[in-house]
Amino acid sequence: MQQIQQKINNCNACGHLPKLTKVSIQIGNTPFIIVGESPAKDGWIQSNQAFYNTEGKLQASGKILHKLLQILGYTINDIYFTEMCKCIITNRKQLNVCSNNCRPFFIEQIQNIPCSIILTMGKFPTQALLQQKIKTYATIVGKQIPITLNEKKYTVIPIYHPSPLNPKGYKENVPIFQELKQLLEKAPY
Repeated sequence: MQQIQQKINNCNACGHLPKLTKVSIQIGNTPFIIVGESPAKDGWIQSNQAFYNTEGKLQASGKILHKLLQILGYTINDIYFTEMCKCIITNRKQLNVCSNNCRPFFIEQIQNIPCSIILTMGKFPTQALLQQKIKTYATIVGKQIPITLNEKKYTVIPIYHPSPLNPKGYKENVPIFQELKQLLEKAPY
């Protein structure tokens, strides 16, 4: 992972945008990885731990995600997590281009992770991963989409971002996580 991080730090495909310099993936022990849009300026840029602030307390999105993970019998500390866009962006208009530019880094990051399910939080990481334009994100949320990356098979499941500002962030994700629980119980992931 250190070699991948070095490649990320040396990349200027999106200009000279700052990046997480120490870590851009949280290692876990789940059969899935959760993929966000890009590093938040008040997130693990400061704390070095996804969804936590510098005082070691879960941020609001982390609290909601933690509740959703409990459906599966996991905590937020158990998960594999990264963002599709590795740059710290200030303008959301950059998300699409930066996510596509960072896709190869993401693919390299997950190659050695023992998971076969990718939960994408939002339209931009989902579009970059599937390499297709999504007109209305709600039409794809919760669907199980098979994908092959470097000859390894994955199932992509888009979810709503668990932000407290997103009215669908908890309520609409509950059935997705309940279905994921059934999927995990049936299949040897």
